[in-house]
Amino acid sequence: MFRTLCGRFLLCVLCLSWATLAQESKPAIDAGETTGSSFQSSFFRFRYELPNGWSALPDDVRIGENRKRYETQLAEALKTEGPNTEVFPQYNLVVAAPTSPASGETHQLPRLEIYALKRITMLMEAGDPAKMVSYLPQVKVLRGPEDLLISGHKFVRTDFRFQPRGVLSKFVTVDGDYLIEFDFRADNEKGLMDLASTMQTVAFKP
Repeated sequence: MFRTLCGRFLLCVLCLSWATLAQESKPAIDAGETTGSSFQSSFFRFRYELPNGWSALPDDVRIGENRKRYETQLAEALKTEGPNTEVFPQYNLVVAAPTSPASGETHQLPRLEIYALKRITMLMEAGDPAKMVSYLPQVKVLRGPEDLLISGHKFVRTDFRFQPRGVLSKFVTVDGDYLIEFDFRADNEKGLMDLASTMQTVAFKP
């Protein structure tokens, strides 16, 4: 009886240890590497090819900005909501443009951003981000929303025109507890079509 209990206890300890190690080895949400024109997400396990000649924000700068955004939002929430508060910042995975951006806050056109958002009440489904954008008074819907299947993932695509300048195409998919948004912006619809065509390079690992 004693040996049986000891055996079960040791098995429980080993299981907890393995679970802890697995959790510790899991990459961060924004973990990923841009090599040349290719980005590989470690957490979401997909690859994406940048448009020809484009440059991405360096990964260390991008990850540092994500960390700072989280810390800033958390500090503000702690002041107003108390110690049990949670924050759900945007995690930039890629920020890229023809001229290498120095920050994720760039407003240059054309540009592209890929980011992840925690799924919450107002952002649960792939079509929700487009609905929120369409409520803005200066926005006109040009296309969609339409469902697409890309590398085994269901995406929702919606295109918009902003006044006085700029067009936007959003491709959004659900991945576990997160929404992944591919956000393309350009001066004109032809440029937007060229950017949107790079979605053909997206490949998720099984």
